[in-house]
Amino acid sequence: MFEDMLSARRALDLFLDSRIQEAEAILEPQLCKTSMYYALGKSVLLTLKSMMTFEQADFQVAIEALRHTVQLSTNIMRKAHGALWFLEGWVKNGLSVDRLQKMRPLYRHAELVHAEAYLLKAMICIIHDESLVSFLREGLNVRQSYMTYTVLEKFIDTTTEPLDAHFTSGVKFGMGCFNLMLSMLPKTVMRLVQFIGFSGQRTHGLELLKSSGGWDKYKETGIMVERQGPEEGLRRQFCDMALICDHIVISKLIPMSHVDEELGRTILRYNLDLYPNGVFFLYFHGRQLFSERKLDQANAKYIRAIETQKEWAQLQHICYWERGLISILQRDWKTATDIYEILYKESNWSKAVYAYFKGITLYTLAKHEQDKKKQSTLITQAAYLLKKVPSLRQKIAGKSIPLEKFVARKARKFVEQDNMLMFADLEIANAFGACDYIPIQQLWINIERLDTELAQLCTTHPNYADDLCLGNYLRAIMARQLLLKVDDPKDMEKLRTIHQKSMQVVFNAAKDVVYDHYVYYFARYENARMFIMENNYDAAEQEIQFVLKANDKNQYNVGAGSKAKSKYSLENHILFKSHNCISEIEELRKQKQSVSGHNNEYDDDSDNASFASASSAV
Repeated sequence: MFEDMLSARRALDLFLDSRIQEAEAILEPQLCKTSMYYALGKSVLLTLKSMMTFEQADFQVAIEALRHTVQLSTNIMRKAHGALWFLEGWVKNGLSVDRLQKMRPLYRHAELVHAEAYLLKAMICIIHDESLVSFLREGLNVRQSYMTYTVLEKFIDTTTEPLDAHFTSGVKFGMGCFNLMLSMLPKTVMRLVQFIGFSGQRTHGLELLKSSGGWDKYKETGIMVERQGPEEGLRRQFCDMALICDHIVISKLIPMSHVDEELGRTILRYNLDLYPNGVFFLYFHGRQLFSERKLDQANAKYIRAIETQKEWAQLQHICYWERGLISILQRDWKTATDIYEILYKESNWSKAVYAYFKGITLYTLAKHEQDKKKQSTLITQAAYLLKKVPSLRQKIAGKSIPLEKFVARKARKFVEQDNMLMFADLEIANAFGACDYIPIQQLWINIERLDTELAQLCTTHPNYADDLCLGNYLRAIMARQLLLKVDDPKDMEKLRTIHQKSMQVVFNAAKDVVYDHYVYYFARYENARMFIMENNYDAAEQEIQFVLKANDKNQYNVGAGSKAKSKYSLENHILFKSHNCISEIEELRKQKQSVSGHNNEYDDDSDNASFASASSAV
């Protein structure tokens, strides 16, 4: 078994360095038939491939491979537990620490592999089947995997027996990810999942993932971890990738506590040294630079990642997506159009989203075209694509995808307004979290542009209030982003005024909005972010609670359209961010209380300090 794990480790190293064909060659089909770890390695690659391609045939191949892995691990578990192990497990409440203590390493690994493969199979089946029945059935399998992981974690915490790194890294990766994901759930949902046996603590999840690679000791001592060898724990790199993703990617999209960007960058540098051509780590590096507003450098990393491997085009699509967002922020409409054309033709993740992005970039390109004939052609092409968007939507677990519903509504609005949509590029960039990365100079340019276009709005247009609210909401975002970076007191005061006035316009005009009701609730969240910057946590919490209570009470009374009293676009997205924002506010309050002599009153002399202390939170 340990020789098989070393081979799987070698295949993983090759895969992570973008040497995919060499990795696949190690996991020979004949060996995968009989070896649990060969089968697991092959299953993981097939799972990743199916998630990249979103092809039903690839999903089916991955599911079959995972079923085979489950069967191999089950056969080994059956030897450990005896012929009546299923019945005995049901009566005695399943796996236990005492039972694990008496097992041989092979049988413990079988328990771990069984939990891993079951979890992956459940995830793919939910996407592949697209039915509620499948969602409920596989949900039970997820719970079974989780319960196995909890017992395995108790075992590694209590046993005095030396354990191999392949086993411990697997347990820590599984429980670490479970804790991180569960900790991000809203409290109302968390109470429900706790009732059926789940629990999640963010700090515990982070500690588990850090300990797998020795990053906990690095944080304590400052001594860099040693370069790993070929016998490193099989799941160690997955632990590192989870930490990088959490600290560098997810933390930029969702407000979270206990974020350590410096640790994320350190882990990323360590893995880039190991895998200089690794598409995943090059992507993470690009994302890091993107979040630092270094768009040209980020773009260069994404291009390199695209060029490192050609076997899996779907891995390239991740980087093409990021390059598309960069092109929109840089107002390079021609490059953006070309990129979304590639994604629309080659990727199956979301044809609706790709069609919308391409349509909007064509439309914006047309607005800057001087030649009337070329302009007309571009608008016709944009209209053709945007009309198709609603028909391109798909479902996962029988449910529509919120972002696809959003772009479909915007596409219909474009058509209904006779091929016209205000602020379309900035709106979609904001919806996909890219507005936080706009360079400083471009933020000033965007404010000037918004001022000009808002002044030109036709007050008699049926959707005047929609465009007025959207433009001012985007204007407030630009102002707050600039406040994080400017030092001049006059600029700071000017930007605060812009933000305050823009928010007030949204709140006053929201009652007349016909289509874009979501803007009002997102503006409440934006106002909360501003209050957090000012260390006014009570006011921030009031804004967040307003958003949450509208959902809890099912009371939506904003707007004049027929949909004013129903759910709004991207509601789950803003609710998710709001719930995590509450946790962030609670953590910031604790930090504030722990600082002795902290001045609770906000005055002009403390502007710079207040904004600096809140920058990481925002």
